[in-house]
Amino acid sequence: MPSHKGTILDATALIDFCWLNEWEWLQTQYSPLYIAQEVLDSDRLELDTRQAAAQYLTPITLETEEMFANFIEFRLRAPLLSIGDRSTLAIARTQLLLCASDDGLVIEICQEYSIAYTRTLRLLTEMVQAGHKTVAEVIVMADILINDRGKHIAPKVLTDWKTNLTGLTQTGHM
Repeated sequence: MPSHKGTILDATALIDFCWLNEWEWLQTQYSPLYIAQEVLDSDRLELDTRQAAAQYLTPITLETEEMFANFIEFRLRAPLLSIGDRSTLAIARTQLLLCASDDGLVIEICQEYSIAYTRTLRLLTEMVQAGHKTVAEVIVMADILINDRGKHIAPKVLTDWKTNLTGLTQTGHM
């Protein structure tokens, strides 16, 4: 059983799941699902994204001294992090939540501060492993994120991921 007490999505993960519309699976596998209130307060989210967040995610705010201390520490450590990202990280760290993100700087902070995290390609792999989707279906999903959403995934990362997915079906680990 995972040691985290739920999952908090940052803006990148929120937008990815809006595009994929796989909320039911995410809820089944990773609930409870949270989002930092500061991400919702951003004026950069589209209406559909805000509505999906309101439907599937529970907003959580910075409410303890420890959360605020982490928020400030992350600002000093990585000034390029947005307010929403710093809040997401502070909440994930203090509440022992799994942080879902594909933002490179967020992942770097997660690694540095031992915050558990997952990325979109890992979640797609888990869909195959759980028997929820086929390899072909998750490859199409990744292509949608890249081609339609405009998500950047390094070509080598994508090639390695597809190779590993193909290996899952060949070894029968689905």
